[in-house]
This record gives sequence, C-alpha cells and structure tokens, in this order.
Amino acid sequence: MTPHSARSIAAFCLVAGSLWVGCSHHNDPVAENLVPPAPGQGFQMKTGDFSVPAGVEEQDCYFFRVSDLARAGGLDPSKPVNLHRVQVVQRSGTHHMNIFRVRTIKGLDPAAGIVKNQNGTGECFKSPNWADWPLVANTQQGGTVDWTFPDGVVNKLNPPDHPDEWLMLQTHYVNATTQATPDAVGAVTVNFYTLPDEKVTAEIGTVFATKQSIRICEKNPTPTFSGTCQFNSPNPVTIIGANGHFHSRGREFDMFAWDGKATSTPPESQRFYQSLRWDDPPMAHSPDLSVQVPAHGGVWYTCAYQWLPPTPAVGCAGVNAYDQTKYMTPSDQLDCCYTFGGVVEQSEHCNAFVYYYPKQDNVNCN
Repeated sequence: MTPHSARSIAAFCLVAGSLWVGCSHHNDPVAENLVPPAPGQGFQMKTGDFSVPAGVEEQDCYFFRVSDLARAGGLDPSKPVNLHRVQVVQRSGTHHMNIFRVRTIKGLDPAAGIVKNQNGTGECFKSPNWADWPLVANTQQGGTVDWTFPDGVVNKLNPPDHPDEWLMLQTHYVNATTQATPDAVGAVTVNFYTLPDEKVTAEIGTVFATKQSIRICEKNPTPTFSGTCQFNSPNPVTIIGANGHFHSRGREFDMFAWDGKATSTPPESQRFYQSLRWDDPPMAHSPDLSVQVPAHGGVWYTCAYQWLPPTPAVGCAGVNAYDQTKYMTPSDQLDCCYTFGGVVEQSEHCNAFVYYYPKQDNVNCN
C-alpha cells in the first residue's frame, strides 16, 4: 500500500517458490518487490521507486494510517494490530530505514503526506521532530530483514490508548563519496504479519537511543563515547533484537547487558552485540539473540571512532561550518570536528536500536 492510498505500484514478474516478485536490474534482490501477506494475515507498505541523483543524500518521510493498512490487508481496522513478523526489502544504496509510531506533532505531520528532503535540509532530517516517536522497525545498508518475534510476542499497533495510529517510514539513501546508490534509484517495501489475539502472551518494547554529545576531532582522532538506557522494570526483561549505527568514522559499536548501577563499561562477558562495520552493521535478533537483563537493569552502549579527513566536496571548512551553525562552537575552538547530525558526509551518529519484552513504560536513556 502506498502512503495515503491502496493503489498498486507496478506490474510484477512472479518467481515461483520465492518471497520476492519483480524484474530487477543487475540481479539485485533488494530492487525486487516483496510478495504481500495473504488477506487477513497482515499488510504491506511501499514507497515506490524514487530518484537519488549523484551527489545527493535523499531522506524522505512517508506516513501511513494503521487502520487504512489493516483495511487494505483484510483486517478489522477498528482493532489493534498484533505485529509478529517483519519483512523489509530495499534497493541497494540505503543508509538506513526506520519506522516510527507518530506521537507529538512538530515539524512533521501526517497531513503533509510524503516529505522529501535532500542534503541535510528539511524537516525529515530534524531528529527533534520524532523525539518521542517509538521505534517499530529498522534496517541499514544491507537492506533486507525477515524476523519473526518469539512465540506470543507482538508489537501492538493501533492500541486502545492511541486509536487511529499513524506510522512514519523514514528512508535515507546516499549517492555521494562515502556511499553510492546503484542506478540512482531507491525503494523500500515492508511487510507486517500479525498474530491472533488468543496467541498473544507479551508485548515488545523498543528503544531508539542517540548519543548527541559526540565530537570526533582532528586533534582528538580516536574518541569513544558511551550511553545507557535503563528499563526500570521490577522484573527481568529479555532483549531479542539489537542494531548499532554510525557513519564512516565509526570503528566499533558495542552493547552490553547492564545492571543499572555500574558507572563503567560492563565486562566482556556481558557484551551481546558488536559491529565493526559502519556501512553494513549486523542486525542481531532472535532466535540467535536472547539476553536477560536483571530487574532495574538496562543496556550500556559504546561508539568508538577514527577521525578521517573530510571529502574534498565538504572539506574542514564545511565540517566547521556545520559545527558552528548547529552547536554554536566558538571560532577559536573549531577543530574539524564531526558532531551529531544526519548528513553522512559531514556529521556523525551514535545510535542504538534495542528490542525487548515485556514492554516497559519507564525507560530512561542518558
């Protein structure tokens, strides 16, 4: 289903016995189209193809009403949707894809339809716009995900406390120096499969944490930054999914089970996630990942970096200008520092994505 409509995107070529349909170029599996769930079993979201010209970072936000998606998938649009399985397929060149549940409306509004932005300019690049929007699903450059949650565990969409819920699908493609988009075309297709009410035993919770105080500078080229998220649960919780995210200066991303008390990095025995690749970080999830965190515990995550000279198109002048404009850094303290921001060529990230159950209403990240 396209945002704000149920019209078909394209004619497909069926591959017998496969999850995928489509006729793609270069045998690129992420350029094909995903077979939607059977009626009554779930629904599909699609962006369709969009252009990503050379030298451009394209970040777009698409909005979907859950009741419209449910209706198109043969489900009762007035009832909550028990999300139990997620499939995502994307064309090559994606930097990230996140799906959030819309909450406080700031610069991004479902009424605007599709919001298309480029090179760091526009509301779809401004993270405060989705500061309190819970995460639903995410992928990164590899693009494909097929994850069924543990038996009975669901993410409940369109719940009674948020009826007529909206979702935002945010897609970021890069066709520049550090990353390229083959054929200069992006596309995202997502399937959500559901579980009947009588089979539900627990609700999933999600964490999207961002360490925004990072600075990777020419004179401090190998810094490491840490953050924590505490579940504040009186009982243990189980982590079933994890993913780290940074840009091309990132060298190592680690996550640890944390007791909620320690003030230094937990021991290696508590590490449950590691990424040594910025361009295609692994997505760890059940059944291979199942980590119990003690009562009142949480997650400790670290991001380690190696400063690199900016690309010629950006230069230290561009990095300093971003630093000064966004962070009001005095001129005599500028040091070609990559700071927190969404543009791959001139800024950095330290983002942790965590999926766990049972869901907690009191999660604090620092």
